[in-house]
Amino acid sequence: MAGPEPADKRHGALKGALLAVCATALAASAAAACYGLRGWVVPEQQEWLYHLFLDTMVGLATVNQPDGTIAVLLFSAVAAVVVGALVGRTAAGAVGAPKERTSRIARAGVRNYVVAAIGIATALGALSTFLGGHFQWGLVFALVYGPIGAVVLLPLAIAPLVAAALLLERWTRPDCAAKTTSNIVMLLCLLVVLAVPLSMFAMGRYRAAAWTLTTSHSSQCSVTRGMSRGAVRKRCGGPTDLGMEANRIDWTLPRPRRCDIAVDAYSEHLVLYDCSQRVAGVELFAARGIHRVFKDDFDAQRAASVNPR
Repeated sequence: MAGPEPADKRHGALKGALLAVCATALAASAAAACYGLRGWVVPEQQEWLYHLFLDTMVGLATVNQPDGTIAVLLFSAVAAVVVGALVGRTAAGAVGAPKERTSRIARAGVRNYVVAAIGIATALGALSTFLGGHFQWGLVFALVYGPIGAVVLLPLAIAPLVAAALLLERWTRPDCAAKTTSNIVMLLCLLVVLAVPLSMFAMGRYRAAAWTLTTSHSSQCSVTRGMSRGAVRKRCGGPTDLGMEANRIDWTLPRPRRCDIAVDAYSEHLVLYDCSQRVAGVELFAARGIHRVFKDDFDAQRAASVNPR
C-alpha cells in the first residue's frame, strides 16, 4: 500500500490549482471584455474564419443560454483545479535549472490544457444531450469545444500558460517557500483588481447589446437585448418569417423552466426570444439551427404533401 503523498507535492498541487484558477479567471474576464467591446453582436459574414469560430463558441454559450454560460464556467473551473493540481505536482517533482524546470512545467501545462478542453467538451456534450435531448448539439459541443477549440484558443491561452508556468516554477523552489504566502496574497489582489472590473464591463455590455435588423420594407431598425416581442414588432414591423425552437431550457432564477422559444426572421437575421418573450440574442439566418422550425418549412411540407412527386 502506497504511503502518504509527500508534503512538497501536496503544496505544489495546491499552488498549481490556485494559479490555474487565477489564470482561467483572468483570461475569461479579458476575453469577455474583448467581446464586450464588440457589443456581443453577431459578426458580419466577411469576418475571417478565426473570429467566426470564436463567435460560434461564444454564441453557443450565451445566446439565450444563461445555463450554457454557467455550465462553461463551472466545467472550466473544475478543469482548472484538476489541471493545476496535476501540473503543480509535476512542478514540485521537477529538477534541474530554472529554465529546464519551466520548460517541463510549460509542456505539462499545454498537454493538460488540451486534455481539459476535451474533458470540458465531453461534459458539455453530455449535459446538452441529457437536458435537451439533443444528441446533435452534444456532438457539436464535443467537436467545437474539444480538440479543435483547444487548438483555436491556444494563441489566447499561451500568455496565461507561460505566466503560470513561470510563477509555479518560482513557487515550487525549495528556497522560495517562505515568500510564497505573500506572493499568493499579491496574486489574489491583482486578480481582484483586474478580473472584477473586466467582468463587470463585459456583463454591462452583454445586457446592453444591440443589433441592426433589415425589415420587410428594406428599412433598418435597432433592437436591444431584453426588448419585448411586441416592442420589436412595433419598431420593426412584422418579420419576414417566424418560427420556434423546441425545448430550450431557461435557467432564470428562482424558477428555471423549459419552453419553446419564439424565433422571428428579419431578412438575414434571426431574433431569438427567451421564455418571457424578450429578446435574448440575434443570429444570422444561415445559423437557423437543427431544432428551429419556421413558417416556410411548414409551407414547404404542406406543398409537398399536396403535390407529391
